[in-house]
Amino acid sequence: MLYELRRYDVAATKLPSLIDRFGSFTVHKWKEYGFRLIGFWTPVVGEKSNQVVYIWGWESYEERTKKNAAWRADPERAKKWAETEKDGPLVNRVYNQLMEPTSYSQMDRGEPYGPDASSRSPYLFELREYQAMPGKINNITDRFGNFTCGAFKKHGFRQVGYWHNRMGGNDHQLIYLLAWESLDERMTKFDGFAKDPERARVFAESEKNGPIVQQVTNAILRPTAFSPMK
Repeated sequence: MLYELRRYDVAATKLPSLIDRFGSFTVHKWKEYGFRLIGFWTPVVGEKSNQVVYIWGWESYEERTKKNAAWRADPERAKKWAETEKDGPLVNRVYNQLMEPTSYSQMDRGEPYGPDASSRSPYLFELREYQAMPGKINNITDRFGNFTCGAFKKHGFRQVGYWHNRMGGNDHQLIYLLAWESLDERMTKFDGFAKDPERARVFAESEKNGPIVQQVTNAILRPTAFSPMK
């Protein structure tokens, strides 16, 4: 499975209109074309507030190409875009990247990140992106697979999935998604992980020849009402 991470920088004051177009039209039409929408969010905390973030799932690049071409040629889509953008575009720019899951990505291993959404309040989701030091992406990948994922589980982290870029972005990134009940829960559990002596030992060992992570960026995301992932 390929995953496509898409981020829209929304035109000023246009976020409600764009969300309405997705919720009342676009997402339903995607289903007609066989698009697999994994999740759809807006930022709560992050670099950009006027943004939407969503993920598609594809069986192959060929499937993506074929279904996107049909969607873009849909006359109803063209009509809806003309109606909703008569006073100007809703989106300034779109960023997208195709990602491949790691061998330990929970989503692809069939490991749920929590109980069914109908039995609880929606989670907050944290999108985290690790930029590796040159030549060190395998070191980061291995540390997560051999230690960090297990340590996260021990400390009560809800892990959704882990990915590498295949197109877009760059090839020195590890991207992953966590789910939280609240920002307070996030702070408490990250504090516990940071104080774990085994974490300190493993990190020191993995960085004995120098740091392996150049920078980490993250965004806290709230699922929209029509997001399949909540």
